[in-house]
Amino acid sequence: MSSKLKTIRNIAEDKTWVSFLHDNHPYSLLHWSIAGVNHDQKDVWLLQDEVSFEVQEFETIELALSWIDENLTEITDVLG
Repeated sequence: MSSKLKTIRNIAEDKTWVSFLHDNHPYSLLHWSIAGVNHDQKDVWLLQDEVSFEVQEFETIELALSWIDENLTEITDVLG
């Protein structure tokens, strides 16, 4: 795991969210335990594109980080 991914993981686990730049494009990784109008119980990690607001849901932070490692290879900055 790269140092940037380790930083993303550490901040996300500490604060339950972290923002970062991939090729100068902003993303956020955040933990979401309650969702929706009816407060449906969830325990997932969300990866949100901060420009389009598209969201991908992952059951664990490990799955989210694995996806980021494979698909967002140009992480330039981690924005705590």
